[in-house]
Amino acid sequence: MRIIITESQYNRLNKSSEGITNAIIKYMNEYIAEGRRIITLKTRHRVSSSETWCVNGKETLKSIYYYGDNGFEKGYLAVSHKIIDKLSKLLSIRHSYVLHVIEEWYDETMIPKFEAITGESGLGLDEIDTWAREEDCLDEPVKPEGITDEEMIEYIVNHTLYTKEEVINRIKSGEADLDELYLDVVNTQNRKKRGGI
Repeated sequence: MRIIITESQYNRLNKSSEGITNAIIKYMNEYIAEGRRIITLKTRHRVSSSETWCVNGKETLKSIYYYGDNGFEKGYLAVSHKIIDKLSKLLSIRHSYVLHVIEEWYDETMIPKFEAITGESGLGLDEIDTWAREEDCLDEPVKPEGITDEEMIEYIVNHTLYTKEEVINRIKSGEADLDELYLDVVNTQNRKKRGGI
């Protein structure tokens, strides 16, 4: 059986689809405008960079960019299920369509901004998913005033599998920066206490 669509029907469908796409993009732009961006940069010991969006005290969007020996390898975007569900019901469309539009919007609008801020280039998305549980936003860790190098090293040793000698050797060799490593471990511990990493 063949289904024939007239030109006027095609134009109506195309216009409707374009209108829905524009509505999703407008919603996401306004949604992001109310948010706070938290950027985690790739370091000598971290093989990824990320961007987390906090809106109304909750983490609702997160992009992660993974690197290998030859540079950028893979990009991942996680979107709160509440965003997808709200747009799906509001516009009477499938979740998969909402996800597709958000992925395209993020790739074309948000990634170039992230690249401009971080000085990175060539990033993209390979995978998109939703998560059902929105996490409370965490403040970025700050190095306490007056903390000594010895105290930071002790904290790292107590909260990782590194020995004191390994931490000192990594810092001396230039493989790691003590402040960066310390703040990264603090951030990981804060996420574990919250119940997710």
